[in-house]
Parts: sequence; C-alpha cells; structure tokens
Amino acid sequence: MNRSIHRRARTRVAASSTGIVLTVLLAGCGGSSGTVGSGASAGTTDTKGKASADCGQVPTIAPKDPDGAVKALPADLQKAYNAYGEEVFASAWQDKKALGRPAKVGFSYLPASNTFAVGLVKQMEASFAKAKADGLVKGKLVKRIMTDPATMSPAEQIRGYNELVASGVDIIYIVPLSGDAMVAAVDAAGKKGIVTVTLGSTIRSKYAVNVAENSYLNIAEPTALVAEQLKGKGNVVVVRGFQGLSSETIGYKAVKDVLAACPDMKVIGEVNGAYVPPVAKGELLKFLSSHPQKIDMVAQLGVMGSGIYPAFESTGRDTPKVVDVGASASSLASWKKLEADGYETAGAGGNSTQQAKAWFSTGMLVLQGAGPKVGTITREPSVITKENLADYLPKGAKPSDLGEVEDGEAWMPQEYLDKFFDNPAAAE
Repeated sequence: MNRSIHRRARTRVAASSTGIVLTVLLAGCGGSSGTVGSGASAGTTDTKGKASADCGQVPTIAPKDPDGAVKALPADLQKAYNAYGEEVFASAWQDKKALGRPAKVGFSYLPASNTFAVGLVKQMEASFAKAKADGLVKGKLVKRIMTDPATMSPAEQIRGYNELVASGVDIIYIVPLSGDAMVAAVDAAGKKGIVTVTLGSTIRSKYAVNVAENSYLNIAEPTALVAEQLKGKGNVVVVRGFQGLSSETIGYKAVKDVLAACPDMKVIGEVNGAYVPPVAKGELLKFLSSHPQKIDMVAQLGVMGSGIYPAFESTGRDTPKVVDVGASASSLASWKKLEADGYETAGAGGNSTQQAKAWFSTGMLVLQGAGPKVGTITREPSVITKENLADYLPKGAKPSDLGEVEDGEAWMPQEYLDKFFDNPAAAE
C-alpha cells in the first residue's frame, strides 16, 4: 500500500435493516501516522469559529476539550481529534489500580442483523476466549443482545445494561443505541467500580472509555479528495443517513463544510438513505427520475455505496464519483469495475474483526491498571484511493457480494492504543 497518499479513514458505520447505525466506526479508525495528502490538507477556523479551508481541503477545528485531556496528549495523537464532534473528557479510570484477578465480562449489543454485526460478535467471543486462556477473564461472556431491530429501544438496552451490572460484572462492552440515554446508568455503574467501554458511539460520562471513529474526518477527508479530483467543479447529491444520530449530524456538517469552500460545486439535492443500501437505492432512483442534470459527485454518509452504484447502473446514466465511506466488498467491486474507463474516487472502510480486537484490548488495558489518559480514543482516518484499493478489495469480489472489506491499513493496533495509556506495560 502506498502510505504516502492519504493515510485516512477506514470507517465502518454498520447499520441494521431499519437503518439504526451499529457503529460509527467509525466509524471509523486509528493507528495512523504520516502526512496528509494534498486533497485533505488542513484548513483553518476563522475568527468567528466557522470552518474555513481552501477547496479540496479539510478545515482545522479545535475539539471540545473541557478537561484539557486532548491538549495533554502527544502532538501526533492530537491530530486525530481535529473537528471531533463531541466533548472529550478526562477518564475516571486514569488512576485505577489493576483488578488483580480474572474479570467477569459483560457484553451489550444491538441485533446481529448484518455482516459487520455478526463478525463483531464472533471476534468478541474469540477475544474473550483468548483472554480467558491468558487468565485475564473468567466464566462466560455475559451477553445482553437485543433481538429485534424493529422494536429495540434505548430503554431496552438500559434494562439489559443494568442487569449486567447486577450480575456482578467488572466491565461492560457496549455499542450504545443512544449514548446520551446511557449516561446516568454508566455513571451509577462507574461509582461501583464497573468500567464501561463503548465502540462507535460516545457516552459522555467520565466512567466510559469510548473507542470511536472521528465522524467528521471520516466524511470530510474523502469528500475533500473527491472535490479536488473534480477540480472544485460539478453537481453534487448528498445521501444522508439515519437523521437524528449524532454521527450523522456530524458527518453531514463535514460535507457541508468541505463543499462550502468550493463555490463551483453545487448541491442539487439530498435524499434520505437511512444507512440502508436498498433504501438509498430506491430514494436515489426517485430523485434521478426527476433530475436529468449531470451529477458529478454523490456524497453519502456511510455504508450506502452498494445501493448507489447500482442505482446509476440501472438508469444507464454515467456513474458519478461516489464518496464511498463505509465501503463494502460490493461497492469496491463496483468501483474496480469502472476503473477500466478511467473512473476514480475515494472512500473509507473497515471490518468488524479489527475493530472488535481494539475494543476488547482497550478494556483489558483499563482493568490491568494501564491508566487511560483520555476518555475517548480515536484515530486519523485512512482514505481508500486507487493506489491502495487492492488492499481493501476482497479477492474475486463482485458487485453482488455482501461481505466486508479486507484489513487494509491496521485500524487501532496495539502499539497505537498503548500511546493513550500512562502505563501500558502494566498489561504485559
């Protein structure tokens, strides 16, 4: 892989069949260092705090850092928090002593209704089994997994979380349906010494350790690169996700900020894809039927590329540059198929295995007294370009495939995670 070109985001924002985002991990994607390519170089924030950058660049926006936790990190890590959309707190567990015995582990998750979710559950079970063999955990992984994506609710998840607390677990791994709804429950558990580790969504509690994508950068960086490829000119359609989710709101702002710096790029419409490829395809087809204009870019907010490519193919219209955030085997295969005609775009993607490994490892570091320096761990994303497409495209993948992308660049390898802890050697 060419590491000099846009070492950026392999977000995996996975969605259930009803469009509820499972992660955002973008979700999501750490472990990177290196330079930012010209299409995603940092811009500035003007004197009024408004994002400002040249066309084809990503603005520099200070993170919300009320405790100064980000500012205290090494400079190379601080870059990952550019424009981070939610407060980043210091961690209540920075001075936590090692548990000193095998831990009882709880796992709260959403319905395993897609490939990413199934893969994540499988890897969590594998990581637990390895930790048990190493004497770090005991018993069985105590699960509270909601079963029906059509009826799941924050209240249901909180009930399951509180059941885990009552069962005597030492740590709870959770992908929260609503981070804000979980705050009180996590605070109460934290005061009892129970560690909560999230993936994808942020719980704004000092007792939560969040392993999360930078939702802004994951969208902004590939969007900026595509804008640069178009030389700052063309018509754009925005395909939004499940509106109301904080990650969707942040990603939408990223698109608007990047395009605001390109006066010759015009947003001619928006459709609601709800993070569900078939929904995105259907809504986009409706839009295309009444909009004959040439479309140069589709800026979609995650995992919907596999619905967008076939929408254009079915109409016979030229396929625009699809900002392929949350790339899948399907969308990358469609992209590869068009390369023979000179097609080029940018995207971001990742898989459940890498994210689950980093998530589980983070919790074990906390329990072993490693001392997290900050309550939210994120990363600089690694953009997929034509130069590294082969690293993410599964061998023999076809546009009809439903699987995940290959590993590509490491998501949050251990050496990266260690940088966020005062004493990572405590876990050795």
